[in-house]
Amino acid sequence: MAKSANETLLAILLALENLETPLSADEQATLKKTGQRLTMHPKKWESATQKLLEAFESNASFQQCYQAALTQLENFQGNIPPELLPTEEELQQALPSEGKVVKRAYFEGQPDRVSNEILNVVTNVLKTSDPEIPLGKLSLSQRILAFFKSRNSQ
Repeated sequence: MAKSANETLLAILLALENLETPLSADEQATLKKTGQRLTMHPKKWESATQKLLEAFESNASFQQCYQAALTQLENFQGNIPPELLPTEEELQQALPSEGKVVKRAYFEGQPDRVSNEILNVVTNVLKTSDPEIPLGKLSLSQRILAFFKSRNSQ
């Protein structure tokens, strides 16, 4: 996936993890639908995320968290190291028993193919009935913030 896709998808997860108010039933349904769209059509991530962002326009807490996360990710020079992302085992432990963890391939050493670790995490989390629960267990934002702090202090 393109760097901007990964930034957008990660910013959505980070915003969801840092929300101050719980999600409405409609917002949860939108997240689940977005996760399903991304699973079926990963290359159409722009339209799927655009629909999600439009549905969350009235959620000020989400918008504030999303913009802050997106800005931080866009300002970061380089790629997010894969070790910051949850492993398949962590995902299985964090996700309720709503189904099997979907995993797209990682093509190490093949520059013409991109890995989809971020897409894997996003689709699996968004498809749950309440994405805030697995996100809290995964502590994704803590990992990424700690990484940014360590990079800024160097």
